[in-house]
Amino acid sequence: MKVKDETAYLWTLPNRLSLIRILFIPVIIVFISTQEEGFILASCLLFIIAGITDGLDGFMARKLNMTSRLGLYLDPIADKLLVSSVLIALTYYRMVPLWVTIILIAREFLINGLRSFYAMEGTTIYPSIFGKLKTALQIIGISFILFFFSFPNMGILHRTGIMAGMFILYGALFFSIFSAIQYIVGVFKPKG
Repeated sequence: MKVKDETAYLWTLPNRLSLIRILFIPVIIVFISTQEEGFILASCLLFIIAGITDGLDGFMARKLNMTSRLGLYLDPIADKLLVSSVLIALTYYRMVPLWVTIILIAREFLINGLRSFYAMEGTTIYPSIFGKLKTALQIIGISFILFFFSFPNMGILHRTGIMAGMFILYGALFFSIFSAIQYIVGVFKPKG
């Protein structure tokens, strides 16, 4: 009976939303790889839905008291997989500069490595407000780029929309570096 209760507790609605976000990734990447406007627009819509589930699962876990140990790890993994995969695809198709993708993904490896190391020691490192802001800006910036890239015949609006998306991604890059420095300083700060 106890095993059944623990299994039910693992598959809470927030954890299912995180899993759905992971399952969306291959579909989004395939749609981007077609390089056809309709499919890129569909990838944009799926990416926005996945981004909404990112905020929704955390909100539901806290408000409905559905937090779980699995959710604590599954949610950030789903976020990183979603954003990193789409950034790599956008870089491959020359929609996002390589250096932006490298910095954003390298930061994720660094912070997740620190989290994993400290999790083995029994310490949980929670995301900061700047880390959450970084994730939100990444989702918004990528959505802009995908949306306006799917309408190449819009002329100046097409170019302006993609530039706005890149500007938002640069904001995400700033908060990515800033929050990484905060994590590192916080982790290595002498306890006194």
